[in-house]
Amino acid sequence: MKLIVRRDTGESYSGYLQRLAEAEGIDAQGAAALRRMDRKREKKMSNEVWENPNDPEAGITRPKDGRTVLAFKAEHAVDMETGAIIAVTTHGGAAADTATVETTVVEAAEAVAGLIAERTPEGDY
Repeated sequence: MKLIVRRDTGESYSGYLQRLAEAEGIDAQGAAALRRMDRKREKKMSNEVWENPNDPEAGITRPKDGRTVLAFKAEHAVDMETGAIIAVTTHGGAAADTATVETTVVEAAEAVAGLIAERTPEGDY
């Protein structure tokens, strides 16, 4: 999260916090003072406002342990009879399952269709 920048201005997160501190009249000199101020304020992190300049497709998300991180979401489709992985897809970290499952299902269907079209050594489909 230390690397994120504002999409509109390119301002770093620490620069943004410094600007907020100055606007509120808080003397927040040093990283420790900025962290203390940041802990007390209401957070409004958004993928529409912030991005990682090195990996713009990574999304701001919150894992179960409560941290805020930049991440991807990996989904996989598995054949329940054999346990074979049929398809793997990645999405931005904040993408909902309902929004990404369609892509994963389509990838799995294409993979299975490709296997069905191949002839076996016996000459069967």
